[in-house]
This record gives sequence, C-alpha cells and structure tokens, in this order.
Amino acid sequence: MRDPARTGGGYGRANLQWRALVDHVQGVREGVYETNVPGTGYDNRTQFGRQFGEDGEPWCVMFDWDMYADVGLEHLVPKVNNVSVFTDWARTRGQWSGYPSVGAWTNLSRGGHTELVVGFDDTHVYTKGGNSVPEDATDAGQGYGVYSHRIKRRSSKVVGYFAPAFEDGCPPTADPDDHRGGTPVGSWRWPGPVLPSGDVTVTATDVVFGARNTSVRIVQAALAAEVGLDYASAPGTFGPRTKAAVAAFQRKLGLTDGDADGAFGRFSLTELGRRRGFTVVGLNSFDAPAPEAAEAEATGRTAIPASSVTFGFVVDGSTTAAAKEACRIIGVPTTRWVPGILVAAKRESSYRFNAVNSWDSNATGPKQSDGHPRNCSRGVMQVIPTTFAAYHQPGTSKAIYDGVANICAAMHYVMARYGVYRDGSNLAGRVQQFDPNRRPAGY
Repeated sequence: MRDPARTGGGYGRANLQWRALVDHVQGVREGVYETNVPGTGYDNRTQFGRQFGEDGEPWCVMFDWDMYADVGLEHLVPKVNNVSVFTDWARTRGQWSGYPSVGAWTNLSRGGHTELVVGFDDTHVYTKGGNSVPEDATDAGQGYGVYSHRIKRRSSKVVGYFAPAFEDGCPPTADPDDHRGGTPVGSWRWPGPVLPSGDVTVTATDVVFGARNTSVRIVQAALAAEVGLDYASAPGTFGPRTKAAVAAFQRKLGLTDGDADGAFGRFSLTELGRRRGFTVVGLNSFDAPAPEAAEAEATGRTAIPASSVTFGFVVDGSTTAAAKEACRIIGVPTTRWVPGILVAAKRESSYRFNAVNSWDSNATGPKQSDGHPRNCSRGVMQVIPTTFAAYHQPGTSKAIYDGVANICAAMHYVMARYGVYRDGSNLAGRVQQFDPNRRPAGY
C-alpha cells in the first residue's frame, strides 16, 4: 500500500478540488469567533453563521458547508445545519463511509458535532472544525471557536464519514471500497501552507473591483494571511472589504497616496503572489502604452482641433440613455460602464448636460459663446475643452455640451489616463469618482 505522504502519490497538485479545499480550511485562523455576552455566555454569532444565513445558531455544520462554498464546491454538499440530516443525505446517495478521507464531514458523538477531515494515519484522524473548543473535537454543549484536533479512528465517538464526490477524482482515502474509486492509502497529512509553485494561478484582469471568480478567492485567502481580510461573507467577490484589504497590503509594501488605492498594480499583485504561493498571468494588462499610442487608441486616431469645439447649449436629456448610446458607439459592454458613469455624472453635474464649472482652477481663458471662460469644465461629465478635443469620438457632435459626445470623451480619457479596460471591469477600482463605495474625488 503506497503512502502519498511519503511518496507524493500525485496528491501534491493544489488545483485539485479536494486539495484546494483542505488548503483553504487549514488557512482559517484558529481561535474564538463568538462573543461572550456577560451573564449569558457565548452567543453563536459568527461570520460563518452569517455566510450560511442562520447566524446565532449552532454552527459546526455551517462551518463545513462554508468551507466548501468558499472554494466553489457548495454544489457537492447539502446546505443543512444538522449532522444527522447530512448523514442521512450521504447514506441515501452512497456517499457514506466508515473510513476517513480528506475533505470528509465527520459524524461525531452520535450526531452531536462535525468537523472536516484534513488528514489521517493508521491510528488517528486529523480534523478541523467550527463551534468547537481547543481541547477536543466537541462543541461541549457550547463551542465558541475554530480548532484542529486529533481523534482515534476507532474511538466510539466516531460514527462515520460523509465523503463528497469530488468531480476531478478521489482524495486520499483509507476506504478499501471508496465509492469514488480511489486506491486506499495508509496515511495522508497536509504538507503545509506553502502551495507548490505554479500550481495556483491568478489572472490579473480577473482581480478587479466588482469581479466574482476563482482568482478573487485566491487573492482573498492571501490577503487574509497578510492583512487579516475577513471575506467569509463574500468569497470570490471583489467588493469594498477586499478593496480595503488590497490598499492595506499596498501600504504594508510602503506604497502611499494614489499608489495604495485598493486597485492592484503589477508590483502589489506579483508580490502578493510571491509571498503566498500563486503565479500571476496576464501581466501585460499592466503595460501602459506610450502616450501617443494611448491617445491614438482612445480617440480612434481622429482627435479634433481644440479650436473646432463648440459651446452652444443643448436640450437636456437622459444621462442613462446617453451613456448606453456612448457604449454602443465605442463598442463596449454597458454592464459596468453605465453604472459607473451614472455615479460620476451625479457627482460631477447632477446629470445636467449644460452644467459648467466657472469657479475652479480650470476657469481661465477668453469667454466663449456660452458666456464662460474657454477652459472651464463643461457638460454632464465635466470635461475641459482640450480633453474633449483630444479624446473626441469620431461621428459624435463637436458640441461639448452634447451628452453622448461628452460621455464618449470622458470614457476614452479614463481608459487612456487610468488604464481602465474596455469592458469597464476595473473602472470603479481605477477611478474613485466612478466608485459608489468611495467618497467623491475628481478625475
């Protein structure tokens, strides 16, 4: 009988489903997660209960489900909060075993508690679970934290194991008749926190504000280790908490001001990967083109002379409709662009096509036909005339107050100036004024 803990046995690949699961489970900080209410005791309120949707209730089974959900495997297991219920579920589907396997849900103390199997040998099973106490794998009537334990395999406490059917193969198992077809092994122990180099990859364009994908899950786990990010309520979603954690990590690296804005750059993302064992692909997305190339790409190579910009007021209209039309003309999806544009337009002009700023530092130069200095910011997106001319969209009006033309120029500008992707997936991350979760800021 081969022992992959000693021989490798093909079990080192961190991209296997069960291996991603156990790596994640082992990365969860051990300790107290509940609040001890004076006169009442621990209250069962945790991030794990909130994620499951039943906060305030015993949460050992919820912890098991949350761990699977965090790595995108929730479809393999039932969303239940009772040990006996998941035991019956597994029995009826042929997924029950009297032997431990990595990732299995234990039934302990006749349905009184459960933990996840993270390893085993000939005499012991190694588990980690929630709603537990440090000394033993039990909730003791009221567990309060996440802890690891070692239990004798032949202990009367162990009822058996729910062994989920991973889609990419059988995990290390001690079961000679494992329903998943695996070859039994004598032991398997988790090799440690450092993932094999190259086995885990993050795509640079995937880890941007608003994205939801596996790359985000990977960086969230890394940020949890580096700066204490709690992402249990939104695993795999790049939201405000993840953005704040990226900013904290950037500050940890010594970056300041606009360089610590919560939007990954080449240095911060690759350094996080170096520290936490993942490889970044798609780094060319960080390569800024030469200024003239950026302008040519943004404008379609047909920037208009600044002298051709006109200043006649227009009939006000719908900013939403203008934003959608701008997206259609430029050929980009509306999904992220339109919401971001509406945030910025409200802040810049209160959605007024004929808005003009005649009091800030741009308000210089001779008066134009609208009665205001030439260099004032104008229109629904408050674009100055030289920017409007440089980033003008071919085929749109040369009138700076025209809603569609004004928005097109603003879109081209932020793509060239801030490196916003054409699909707008990093718009809120790169440009604060377009981000509803941050305070207004000029762009």
